[in-house]
Amino acid sequence: MTDQSSSHATSYEIVCLEHQGSYLYAEVIQTIETRQRSWVRPLFLQLTTQSSEPAYPAQGLFSFRLQNCADLVWPSQFFRPAMDDEVLPFLLQMHTEKPQDQEDPKVVSERDRKAHQALRQMIQQVWQAFPDAFASE
Repeated sequence: MTDQSSSHATSYEIVCLEHQGSYLYAEVIQTIETRQRSWVRPLFLQLTTQSSEPAYPAQGLFSFRLQNCADLVWPSQFFRPAMDDEVLPFLLQMHTEKPQDQEDPKVVSERDRKAHQALRQMIQQVWQAFPDAFASE
């Protein structure tokens, strides 16, 4: 968890939420300072997997585009500004890939399903690891 209490993310900034080898990159839509929350739009998720995880083969690196995932309102303390060298390769890849409307709908659907599942798993892991951060105000 990153404590960013001294600096606030600004709209359109790309931030990163890190947790146990997972990196969620998201664009800040709005910072809700009174609630210490950030409204973010997920862009991509990078996972470093271990061989003990049944959903993935051996240890490796997996990346998911998240453009079809729902926005999140999340405690701001979890985010840190993303570094350019972290984000630029993903943005370049997204820019050079074939547009979704030119791909087979079944391929797009399966890729989106896997991306949603990976994002849900990461969110659940963070909730379980830091329950106090999500307690009612």
